[in-house]
Amino acid sequence: MNRMEEILARVGEIQPLPGTILHLIDVINDPRSSINEIVETIRYDQALTTRMLRICNSAYFGLSREVCSLEEAMRLLGTVKVLQILMAVHTGALLRRGQEGYGLEPGVLWKQSVATALASTLFAERTKPDNTSLTFTAALLHDIGKVVLNSHVTAEFVEIVRRVNEEGASFIEAEQQVLGFSSTEIGALLAEAWKLPETIIRCIRYHRTPGELDPPDVVVDTVYLATCVCMLCGVGLGSDGLCYRADSRVMERYRLKESDLEVIGAQMLVDLKRVESIYTEDMAQPVLVNN
Repeated sequence: MNRMEEILARVGEIQPLPGTILHLIDVINDPRSSINEIVETIRYDQALTTRMLRICNSAYFGLSREVCSLEEAMRLLGTVKVLQILMAVHTGALLRRGQEGYGLEPGVLWKQSVATALASTLFAERTKPDNTSLTFTAALLHDIGKVVLNSHVTAEFVEIVRRVNEEGASFIEAEQQVLGFSSTEIGALLAEAWKLPETIIRCIRYHRTPGELDPPDVVVDTVYLATCVCMLCGVGLGSDGLCYRADSRVMERYRLKESDLEVIGAQMLVDLKRVESIYTEDMAQPVLVNN
């Protein structure tokens, strides 16, 4: 088996997101979907319903009374906010493992992914994507390729770093040269295997290189900006560190200044701390399923 076949086989080994979550992404991606359709998607997954209600009643939302139904949660808190937090918590099992090849301790990739997703919602107020929930999900999964390429990067890390330091390649360019694939390409293949919406696939593939798209894609731009803020704030920096090319044209498209990034970064850090508290609280509780 050559390297290409080995990597592609690894894609098939990654445990997909739960069926309910995958269906939920499809429903959210359909602008014709109603709150009732979203509730129906979740209702018959008892574990997911229990987790969702627990999250809604957590200190994060600080409601004055207990939320007892999905419909009530959506009405009081808003569909987008509830689903974003649910997605952030539910991807923990997939993203919290350590990625030694990228110098990421257990939990760091999840933290960086959630931070990027939170920052993307803040940038969305300026970039105006058609679907904020889909943008959040794309940002949350933007670095999923690292889960697949982790072991390959470990084996070839010295040569990848040499090309970055001595030849001026970006980390993705060095991955491509040494491995034959970059983590963004492999992440896009994984998203295709899971049959995720094309918007998410495109975002995973181009979030580090938005300039390759003509015309520009607003979701890709939004997630790119979010990753920049996370790097500036030092969230989730691994061995690849800051070894990516900046694209000033994205900032110019939305008339953003450095001060805008600082404000968004500060708010993202506050939101991230609150989501981390939800995850810690949620994982400490058993998920009860009624028979």
